[in-house]
Amino acid sequence: MSVSEEDYIDGARHQAALASDLAYVRSLAEEGRDAPLVSGVFYVLWGGLMSAASLAAFLILAGLFSLGGLPVIAPWVIAGVFGWIGSMVLGRRMGARPGVFTLGNRTARDVWLAVGVFMTAFWIGLMIVHDDFTAYGVPPYFLFSLMFPVAFGVYGIAFFATATAARLDWLKIFALLSWGFAVAALFLMTSNYQFLLGAAGCFFCAVAPGLMLMRQEPKDIV
Repeated sequence: MSVSEEDYIDGARHQAALASDLAYVRSLAEEGRDAPLVSGVFYVLWGGLMSAASLAAFLILAGLFSLGGLPVIAPWVIAGVFGWIGSMVLGRRMGARPGVFTLGNRTARDVWLAVGVFMTAFWIGLMIVHDDFTAYGVPPYFLFSLMFPVAFGVYGIAFFATATAARLDWLKIFALLSWGFAVAALFLMTSNYQFLLGAAGCFFCAVAPGLMLMRQEPKDIV
């Protein structure tokens, strides 16, 4: 079975990336440091989009903003579409970054991908079943108020796992902060102010640590 030229080139690129990472990790080991995370841009992307969508939803429900007849769910759909498209585009560019194959970066990539897949599936599930419990006295859209408590809860788990794998203890602060927002969101499940809380939480629990990580990202091999 012959190997195509494209497969050969892809294999060579992967080998080169691995060799680059080995050299990078070796240089870090010699300096007694751990490989910085290179996923900060994804935190900023998703945190910014979700924060904007949540703020837009609050302004719409408060009567301070209008989408010209579009439902309040529109900002979430737009944010989700742009988030996944942006993630795929950025993901292709990340393969050449030094340190991308280290344990911390692979853990961060996979755990946050799992968060994104789960939250997207959870949201779609709510779209399907949100009005199935009206006979039990549950208002049609009430279940959507579970999104923020659940989202910030899994954010905290992802931050904790990432902090442990990358040996970045300061990220555990954002795990605790995320869980704080998760609990606070439970107290606002019947209030439009939950969206305002969600906007703040997405900024402080995603955009802020993302910017901090981006400042520490390596530009090339040490």
